[in-house]
Amino acid sequence: MSGKKILYGVCGIGNGHTQRQLPLIEHFAGRHTIVIFAYDSSYAFYANHFDNHPSVTVVEVAVPFYVGSKDGIDFEATEQLPRNQKDFAGINAKAKAMAKELIGTPDLVISDYEPICAEYAYEHGAPLITIDQQSKYLAGDFPQELHGLTYADEVARLKLFFPTAACRIACSFFDVRKKEGGDDVLMLPSILSDSVVTMKNVPSEPREFLVYFSSQQVFPQSLEEVVQLCETEGAIFHIFAPDIAGRQGNEMVHLYSHGAPQFKEILARCSGIISTAGHTLLSEAMSLGIPVYALPLPLYEQQMNAEVIQANGFGISANRIDGENLRQFVSSVGQYREAIRADRDILLRGNGKTLVVEHIERFYL
Repeated sequence: MSGKKILYGVCGIGNGHTQRQLPLIEHFAGRHTIVIFAYDSSYAFYANHFDNHPSVTVVEVAVPFYVGSKDGIDFEATEQLPRNQKDFAGINAKAKAMAKELIGTPDLVISDYEPICAEYAYEHGAPLITIDQQSKYLAGDFPQELHGLTYADEVARLKLFFPTAACRIACSFFDVRKKEGGDDVLMLPSILSDSVVTMKNVPSEPREFLVYFSSQQVFPQSLEEVVQLCETEGAIFHIFAPDIAGRQGNEMVHLYSHGAPQFKEILARCSGIISTAGHTLLSEAMSLGIPVYALPLPLYEQQMNAEVIQANGFGISANRIDGENLRQFVSSVGQYREAIRADRDILLRGNGKTLVVEHIERFYL
């Protein structure tokens, strides 16, 4: 069926949510009328990407950042955050009024961790589908505590944002064991861009390594220290980091800002990836068979991602880059690559976009 009305919400924290949902939104945009609720980085991207698109309208919403704790959400700290001092109610009321004018009651609401579209779904009696990677914590049997961190805040946010849903889809690069009494969550492979799905990773000679530091939190090592460590390994390193302007690399270590166009071509020829443990890049790495030196930030999600990498021999995990770990990783990438290739139990393989689209179109559109 065609010509449906879809409200689509995308979280604006970091680039991962934005890029994961883009292949799905582009697929549905050619078939249906879409209103996108977005904020911060997702709003900036989608407002530009779909500027003057005949069937897509991007509307800005505002979502507080809910500070997590070992027990759930720290509402006092949340209230005091400077970034949370804005007129959320006014901004979101305006967004809902615009959505009502454009599509009225939608045929379907889809959310990637964006709660305002969920509110709209509840208010209008529309079916809600959540597509994210956090929902695996509602269903999976995970350690309650990992390196002093818990996933209680992840569960608390999900219950706050999306108390009910017609369908919860968790897209993940690794499978999870379901826990007794857990929520009904459909586990599917990660959603990757078409360019990554069709990409073949062919390591170059001399060997090259892609280094990526997330903008989500400040990395605990200076860029200068990382450059000094990398330039002693006899390989070429390409470092992508925020606030790179004015910094100088050298013959063995090249520096790039986030979003630099060279990223995908380096991804296609690198022997390994050294990165903070965000879900999107690790999903791309595992899909392409690229070993990872994971540097998890102090977030349960990143610690869990890194644990999967190290525990299954897909690479290593550490809190920082040091000479010994770097030498081990560089010298052992062939061994890690073989472990990724040979795995049949841990990694969720397949085209996540195709599987998600098939499920939504079969049951909801």
